[in-house]
Amino acid sequence: MLRSRRDRNLAPSFPEVRSGHGPAADATALDGELVVRESSRLAFERLRGRLQRRGAGAGRLAEQWPAHFVAFDLLRLAGTDTTRCGRTRAPGRLLRNAFLPDRTSPRRGRCARRSLR
Repeated sequence: MLRSRRDRNLAPSFPEVRSGHGPAADATALDGELVVRESSRLAFERLRGRLQRRGAGAGRLAEQWPAHFVAFDLLRLAGTDTTRCGRTRAPGRLLRNAFLPDRTSPRRGRCARRSLR
């Protein structure tokens, strides 16, 4: 699922952002932000302009101004709440280590295993 902070479904507006696929899709949650690049800068106005588009219009804009998801934090991994894992480890490390090199399959990290016990 691709949801806004106000719980709005954003998937129809951003079909190129592949969410909800892979083995961890229903049990893993990431916190992050959608961005659109224009030349060498982030183009918030392009992103904002895409929010109201759905269907064929969203598809056309996805080709012209593709959005990318930038993950900031791993909130849940394979059903385990990772927000209680303490921040003695760098938050980004848990996020980086959560996926195998192909970046599509979940891997339970040390914090996730500890939380399952």
